[in-house]
Amino acid sequence: MTLPSHAGDATRTGPAPLPHRGPGVRTEAPFALAIVLLAAVDWLAVAACVLGIWEFRERVLRGVFPQLGPLLLSPLQYLQTLYFLLPWTIAFAEAGLYSGRVLFWEEARRSLRACTLAAVFATLVAFATHSGIRLSRIVLAATWLATVFVVPVVRHTAKRALAAAGLWRRRTLILGAGATGRNVRERIARNPALGYAPVAYVDDDAERIGARLGDLPVVGPLADVPRFAREFRASEVLVAMPRLSRERLRRVIAACEGCVASIRVVPDMLGFATLGVEAEDLDGLLLLHMRWNLAQPWNLAVKRVFDLVVSTVLTVLLAPLLVAIAIAIRIDSPGPVLYRQERIGRLWTRFPCLKFRTMHVDNAGRLERHLAADAGARAEWEEFQKLKRGDPRITRVGRWLRRTSLDELPQLLHVLRGEMSLVGPRPYLPREVERMSEFGDTVVKAPPGMTGLWQVSGRNDLPFPERLRLDEYYVRNWSLWLDVIVLTKTAGVVIRGEGAY
Repeated sequence: MTLPSHAGDATRTGPAPLPHRGPGVRTEAPFALAIVLLAAVDWLAVAACVLGIWEFRERVLRGVFPQLGPLLLSPLQYLQTLYFLLPWTIAFAEAGLYSGRVLFWEEARRSLRACTLAAVFATLVAFATHSGIRLSRIVLAATWLATVFVVPVVRHTAKRALAAAGLWRRRTLILGAGATGRNVRERIARNPALGYAPVAYVDDDAERIGARLGDLPVVGPLADVPRFAREFRASEVLVAMPRLSRERLRRVIAACEGCVASIRVVPDMLGFATLGVEAEDLDGLLLLHMRWNLAQPWNLAVKRVFDLVVSTVLTVLLAPLLVAIAIAIRIDSPGPVLYRQERIGRLWTRFPCLKFRTMHVDNAGRLERHLAADAGARAEWEEFQKLKRGDPRITRVGRWLRRTSLDELPQLLHVLRGEMSLVGPRPYLPREVERMSEFGDTVVKAPPGMTGLWQVSGRNDLPFPERLRLDEYYVRNWSLWLDVIVLTKTAGVVIRGEGAY
């Protein structure tokens, strides 16, 4: 599958070393050591959660609530009763957290499942053997909650450190020096915790062979992949040639087998769902199971309940801020507090979308005069439908509201009414319908969102077609976990003020 985009620092590996002649050298021993160290880090992380919660319960909560009484077991006895956390190690291994290479949010999802299963199993067995009767329910529940947040962060940090030390990294050949291969390389660079260490591109194109793409050489042809695997001491192959014929792909894979430890293929499925795809076997035939989750009434109901609960809590908590913003707008410039603009809703319906007013009342005339006088601004407007700098329409308070994205808070009302969702596609303008082209029918199958993948992937820095592709991806790949990821990332984007104009 293609590697999904995820924020991160680019790998600084420097120029690739010259090929090493002679027999191939595998990197399984360092990688095995990395797995052992990662398992040890996991144990320490969970143990720290147990001990930290024990201390908090005994030293802090008892002081606030004396009726709780002292704990019946010492910290060491907790570790012994929970079988020295062996269930956690087994659960992590079963979830593929030692063998797989996944992005942070997928690892967080797997860690949530593994920590939950391990905590339940260890507790049930402890009580079944009568050794868990003295266990504190507060300590057990708080330990589980702590591991859910602590373990993914600690694991991600540990993987980055192990990759920097060369233990988690696997030298990788990228087959294909075209657009797909370069895209794969860029995504690997943004996610060093994955551990891929590209050493060269392999391609059949004679014009590319001998050149360099960034810090990597291009070698070829594909028929010599086994030799290149030995020369570059590569243990992984990423086939990034989605247009390669089936027979040719089969020959390439057959040639790689036995020469490298792992082969991964980017399939010819660009534009299709990837997040929820599952590989299935049909008596020797490979099936790719792609779900469209928003087509299920139950999933729509779950999303709606999630929206109602979260938006209600946010509305209550933010009520004083909403009042303060309204007062500031009235003081700053003449005109109404709220701005209504018709937007496209689910299934092509239309609704008046509310925002705090951030522009002068005569904004249309101001824009027309500005675009007529500035060719650069006119070109920018035609591409992004936004002006990143020097927009004459925006008020003083409006600039602050836009930079912090607080101008969109009135849309909580639309979420409560069901016209919008907390997370979803961008609420497009009626004048943008013609530009939505083939993406439109897919995008409008979900309610528009206050935030979305477009919001956490560049916001207004993204060209219009890229926003549409991200919205299509969201609709095809929706899950409640994806909504949680987007909301979490949105908080970071808003704090940093990325792409806000």
